[in-house]
Amino acid sequence: MTRSNQPLYFLLLAIIGLSACSKRFTHTVRQVPQPAAHTSNTPNYTDSTITVAAGTHYDRSGLHTFFYGKHYRAAWATPVTVPVLDIGTAHGGLKPTGLGGSRQTISLRLEDSTGTQYVLRSLDKEPASALSEKLQQSYLADVVRDATSATNPYAALALPHMAKAIGIYHLEPELVYVPHDPRLGKYKDEVGGMLALLERHPSDNQSDYAPMGNAEKVKSSRSAIEERLKDNDSYFDARAFLRARLFDMLIGDWSRHEDNWRWAELPYQDKAYTYKPIPRDRDNIFYKIDDGPLLWTLQRFGVKSHFQTFKPHISAKQLEKLNTSGRNLDELILTQLQWQDWQEIADSVQQALTDKVIDEAFTAMPEPIANLYASQLGSNLKSRRNDLPQMARNYYETLSREVQVVGTDKHERFEVEVLDNGDVRVQVYKTQKDGDVEQRIYDRLFHAKETKQLELYGLNGEDHFILSGKALPKLKIKIWGGASEDSYKTKGDKLGKNIYIHDTLYRNELDVSKSTHVELDNDQKAQTFDAEGWLLRYYLD
Repeated sequence: MTRSNQPLYFLLLAIIGLSACSKRFTHTVRQVPQPAAHTSNTPNYTDSTITVAAGTHYDRSGLHTFFYGKHYRAAWATPVTVPVLDIGTAHGGLKPTGLGGSRQTISLRLEDSTGTQYVLRSLDKEPASALSEKLQQSYLADVVRDATSATNPYAALALPHMAKAIGIYHLEPELVYVPHDPRLGKYKDEVGGMLALLERHPSDNQSDYAPMGNAEKVKSSRSAIEERLKDNDSYFDARAFLRARLFDMLIGDWSRHEDNWRWAELPYQDKAYTYKPIPRDRDNIFYKIDDGPLLWTLQRFGVKSHFQTFKPHISAKQLEKLNTSGRNLDELILTQLQWQDWQEIADSVQQALTDKVIDEAFTAMPEPIANLYASQLGSNLKSRRNDLPQMARNYYETLSREVQVVGTDKHERFEVEVLDNGDVRVQVYKTQKDGDVEQRIYDRLFHAKETKQLELYGLNGEDHFILSGKALPKLKIKIWGGASEDSYKTKGDKLGKNIYIHDTLYRNELDVSKSTHVELDNDQKAQTFDAEGWLLRYYLD
């Protein structure tokens, strides 16, 4: 937001506050209040159901709806019939183990008799809890809470069928009502009386569960990224990740930060693993935020610009904004893929996501909700699917403008070859400490018409950078050697131009042309130095 826009921005905030003054927005994530009479008897909820609306408090006045938008208020206000959760029999019997989740979602961890973990996640949210205690009592909190109506509370139920068809790992949420069950113990007052999604928690051993790839270990993003950065034997399955990310873009999921992923750790070779993605927390799909003038205007001033409304088509600029929270992982994992890989995977996803698959997927939502929204959501999704090759091309070009090739804390050899047309090929090899090559772990050709800047990071370990070619590279190449002793060599007088080397003063070997830009000092940023420093770039739990 520019300074010239600031007065109008604050004026809009004032208007929002005044428009909210007509009615205080009270909020709770529970749909059914605590009963007056308590019982200690063990209940039996087998085959029980309840008919309840997810959030009647989002059914606001016509004036409020005019300014803030219709969103999915009808979905929140429409009663649906939901199974009552009986924790004594569900999945063989579940035992509560602790509260968890983000500050916005009320969640409860449970465990079955085998130790497999499940999680209950509230359908309704409390986003205002992220504000200061004072602001939680303000009209700004009312606005923030009311924005939850931009989400469809039942949308995640439609995803498993499509994810299975596309071939990506996924969770299988069940819609349940959590009763005021004395077997919930000390957690009864927190979760009793709320609608929730019950699903397996993506962690530990999932060898009996195909939707998570029957993986014997499911890791957090912190654990998987750390393994990738510290050891050049293990890697992320970039093609599988791209398949999952294209699905994110199809369904308009703008919340794909690092903590919204888990990783199936699968054997790759002796003492090495490949990590395949398991997306989780699908709270922000099929979003609808621009059907009210106030929030639409705020977005135009850059406020939460990644909150993109789910429309039949999405421009390259909108797609880049949508993917803001996912960029860190995209830039680490997807940089090894050429456009041909993107094209193949986009075509594959497009062919797998047939009209029939889409139509069947939306039948998993409660019937009253499907009657309200399935037709329009399905139509928008089919249009986006038809556009998928162009969407893939647009985001490929976004990521290709500036590319980072990241090594590990082990030893690597970076071979950079400048071709006669100015394009650049980068190959990275795993090496022994003495420099002997063991195997190639990276290979990509960068085209000057797509890439303006290429950054190579050796991190820790004794790394060797060898640059060859007779032509002048048409893109800027920056190299950070990182910790330990590194060596640099250029073969060709023209190579020095457009090549920038950054390292410490500590025992590095340089055999480079005079025109090479070399900057040696011991004041290196932690984020360029080693795996522990690189981890600072990410949002990790």
